[in-house]
This record gives sequence, C-alpha cells and structure tokens, in this order.
Amino acid sequence: MAKRCIVTIGREYGSGGREIGEKLAEKLGISFYDRQFLEMASLETGYSEDALSRQDEIAEKSYFPYRENLSEELFKIQSRIMIEKAKSESCVIVGRCSDIILKDFANVAHIFVYAHEETKVRHIMERNNLDEVKARKLLKKTEKIRRTYYQYFTDCDWGDRENKDLLINSSVTGIDGSVDVIIAYLKVRGLID
Repeated sequence: MAKRCIVTIGREYGSGGREIGEKLAEKLGISFYDRQFLEMASLETGYSEDALSRQDEIAEKSYFPYRENLSEELFKIQSRIMIEKAKSESCVIVGRCSDIILKDFANVAHIFVYAHEETKVRHIMERNNLDEVKARKLLKKTEKIRRTYYQYFTDCDWGDRENKDLLINSSVTGIDGSVDVIIAYLKVRGLID
C-alpha cells in the first residue's frame, strides 16, 4: 500500500469491532493499535501496564481543581502517541476516541461497528464463558463505561453518526464481511488501491 491510510474503529461491546480491526490491519498489511497504546504509555510514564489498564477508557473526575488524575493523563499520552502514529504510518486504531482525536486528518476513515443485542450477548457469552444473565449485565456495564468515557473526553455522543464515515452492523455482515465492506469503502474513498 503506497498511500498512508488511517482507519479508526469505534465499536459497541460484543460487536466484534476489535477482531474486525485486527483482521483489517492484517489484510492490508498495516499496523494495528488498541491496547498497545497502554504498553507505550507505560514505557513513557513508568506506571505499570496493569495500573494503566485499570484507568484505560475510564472517565474519572479529579476532585482537586487544576490537578489531573491518571485517567486524564493517560488520555493525553495516548492521544499524543496516536497522532504521532497517524502522521508516520498506515494503521488501524480501535477505540480511545480516535475518531475525534484524528478528525482533522485527510487520510482517515472513521468506522463504527454495532450489532443487534442478541449478537453481542452471544459473543460476550462465548468470549468470556458467561451465562446469558451475566453477559447482559457485562454488556450494559461496559457500554455505559465507554459512553461516559467518550462523552467526558470529547463532549460528543458515543456512537453518534455525526463523527463517523461508515456504520456497520456486524450482525448482518459478520466479522469477515465487515472487513470486506471496510476495504471496499476505503477503495471508493481512494485511501487504498
């Protein structure tokens, strides 16, 4: 791929967005970033990856005026690293408000993956070895956390189509079909050959 292309993927929990992003990056032969930002932030800050992962994609208000908490510090570090990566290489980036952080890049496509609730619950049950009641509870909790995080750091509504170029219902297209749809879209946009 001669052109530099950035794909951001926002996703509902259980929709397969991360898996779609991984397969897309592999098929295009480009870098994939999700939790890798935690490793980079850990090396930069000296905080353990475990400590950072507990603050990852969490909105936590500081109770002290003019003082950042770890969630805010992590968001700023990940945002800076994300921008550096987007300026230097083709890549797929999952989550972390990447659609807003990279909104001014000309060579970027913002994708949002969603799914029917039953599809998400089934996926969560399989991936986490949970019964249906626990899977539904985890789905509700995780989506609330993601929505709060996104709104806290962007002042935008999570999943709102205003900041997205393409919305994909993975219940209909499946994982591989979603990858194919994104590739076709990138070709139409002229972002890849």
